[in-house]
Amino acid sequence: MTYVLSDLHGRFDKYKEMLSYIEFAPEDTLYVLGDVIDRGPDGVQILQDMMGRANVLPLLGNHEFTAAVCIPWLLKEVTEKSIAALDETQLAALSEWLVNGGGPTIQGLKAIGREEREDLLEYLGEMELYVQVEAGGRRFLLTHSALDHFSPDKALEDYELEDFLFGRPEPDAVYYQDQILVFGHTPTQVLGSGGEILRRETWIDIDCGCAFKGGQLGCLCLDTMEEFYV
Repeated sequence: MTYVLSDLHGRFDKYKEMLSYIEFAPEDTLYVLGDVIDRGPDGVQILQDMMGRANVLPLLGNHEFTAAVCIPWLLKEVTEKSIAALDETQLAALSEWLVNGGGPTIQGLKAIGREEREDLLEYLGEMELYVQVEAGGRRFLLTHSALDHFSPDKALEDYELEDFLFGRPEPDAVYYQDQILVFGHTPTQVLGSGGEILRRETWIDIDCGCAFKGGQLGCLCLDTMEEFYV
């Protein structure tokens, strides 16, 4: 079976519970559509678990992108002294990261060794922006966010990086006719779903606000279109 989930935001407890709930097996595939880290306490732990599973495939989210911008100094020892030595560009990146909930991730990075940080940051750098898959007789395009600056005739390689990371869908948006766009980034509560996976004819939003009060983690099986929640 092929599954998708998104926007874990440091909730290792919900991640592990979901794997158990769907009875995730070695022959299954799970696509995680970005924003594994930040806000919640255990984003680094989730990434390390994902790195050890060949059948868990990550896409880049805007939170991973922000973290990757800080790679040059994150590879150093994360201390008060190293933070004090940052230049203006690095300080701006750090400020943006902290405002968006990066504190727990920085603490998680401090708790692991240099080699582990290097492996983790290399893993971030290898994340794809999108993937196209077939399951259950349907075609899907998986991205972190809704496609910004969308045009049905525009080739995927012609989109900017930000178009895959920061796009917000209009409630009546229409995307492709021959494949379903599946994304996270925008909590479905914002679009009026009541906190469950939101489906439209050409797109599906699977971000159910896992990191927020009253939110949950949603997971969709692309083969059967069955929904799972923890």
